[in-house]
Amino acid sequence: MKYPFLLSLIVISAIVSILRFDSFQVGTFYDDAHYIVLAESLATGQGYHLINYPDSQPETNFPPGWPILLAPLTVLFPGNYTILKGLTLAFWLASIPLIYRLLALRIKPPYLQLLMVIIALNHGLITYSVRLMSETAFLFFSLLTLNLFETWLRRHQEQTAYGLLVLVTLLALFTQLIRTVGIALLLAILVYLLIKRYFRPLAVVTVVIVLGLLPQLWLNAQHNGGIISSGYQQQVFGTQSPTEKIAQLWSNIKKYTWQNKIVTNLLIPIFGQNFLVTTLTNLNSISLARRLINIGVLTFILLGIILTWPKFRISDIYVGFYLLGILSFWNPLVATAQARFLVPIIPFLYAYLLNGLLWLIRRIIPARVHHRYSLPMAIILSMLMVFLQLNHNVKDWQSPIRNNINDLSIGTTWINDNAPPDAVVMSRMPVLDYLYARRQTVDYPGENEILDSYLSRHKIDYILISPYIQMPKSNQLDNFTKNKLLPAVQSRDDKFQLVYESPAQGVWVYEVEVAN
Repeated sequence: MKYPFLLSLIVISAIVSILRFDSFQVGTFYDDAHYIVLAESLATGQGYHLINYPDSQPETNFPPGWPILLAPLTVLFPGNYTILKGLTLAFWLASIPLIYRLLALRIKPPYLQLLMVIIALNHGLITYSVRLMSETAFLFFSLLTLNLFETWLRRHQEQTAYGLLVLVTLLALFTQLIRTVGIALLLAILVYLLIKRYFRPLAVVTVVIVLGLLPQLWLNAQHNGGIISSGYQQQVFGTQSPTEKIAQLWSNIKKYTWQNKIVTNLLIPIFGQNFLVTTLTNLNSISLARRLINIGVLTFILLGIILTWPKFRISDIYVGFYLLGILSFWNPLVATAQARFLVPIIPFLYAYLLNGLLWLIRRIIPARVHHRYSLPMAIILSMLMVFLQLNHNVKDWQSPIRNNINDLSIGTTWINDNAPPDAVVMSRMPVLDYLYARRQTVDYPGENEILDSYLSRHKIDYILISPYIQMPKSNQLDNFTKNKLLPAVQSRDDKFQLVYESPAQGVWVYEVEVAN
């Protein structure tokens, strides 16, 4: 029964994911463009560099785990981003049985099956299964690590099984190479072994972790980093004082739970534009209902966590460290509270939510009859949540987000088709534009730099004028491009020849005629 059910879940989730496969254009999330460039750099033996730049700038932010996984595909299928996206989907589908195995340790049938249907159709999980981001790879390897640790724990009662424990630790080390917050997995293993007083296994794990982190520490130190990269180190520890860090933590907590309702909307998508919300928008009670639902969901999750701790498992410690990690994230240039940071722990949040809800049902309904009502109530709530998840996914399939974001291929595909292979292109978004121009790219000059000397120094052959990635999409250029760069180029016909234009999209391509 278990295997047909899991296969059905995988097939259903795959169908929904495939329907949404083209919801996002590769590169429009910024990070995915970096991952591809870094993967190509590794695949071609050029180290860990942004090879879109002529000087191949070293990467000091993104950990190398996801580019390492992408690298073989960039060799086998060069320039084929569909294949790369297929890998993210494969990791998500492979995660479904791993989620089932972990949740089966704490949730009994048929509640387990009901919860798995909701998870398999979760809008957030499916969204990142069709984006060329690291979330699904991180989810897969973290779940695999936790599953193998549970296997080791069972075997340890009969034999030492140190080989399996070393494998678990190595997987945890690789997981934190995919996303830096994977350090939470390493900490969870150490703390669990310490609490359970498994001192010899703890010593083995500690040695493996230290040896595994030494090369990482050495590489990061080349760019003023430590255990984590210099870029992320500044984001996490770059606050001016402990008071500022506490204020940032509290700000993130409020955004995740109350102000932006990120946690609740990720689990039960009732705060976006879906059929249910659209139907109820004219009711004065909708705002109050949303607040009450948000309070209820957060309360049940917290209650579920409290109820779990007397019989905690390693996954509970992992979730705790993971939450601490994302709440500590500090980057003043971007929103510090983002739904994608919660994606790897969505299954556990659902488990806590169900645990708290079932506890309340058992307290409200007399013990002699609660079994008659708890399952029907769970089925009704599950059907409602499945409807909401499907509604969100269908909406994104019918109106994909890519239709509302600037198209990176405009202008860049002309360069790809017509520019010499060794041409250098000056563009507003060098890493992103490289994906479709397939030519080396450099950024625009600074506001006070002389254009001619900048073009000569970087041996630039083409200038791509285009707006930043925007949602909703817009053909409006930034102030520097609109007021300085574009007028300077358009006023000098002897030096810059217009070879492509799409004014409706705010895109122009000029060939540099001056000697470089």
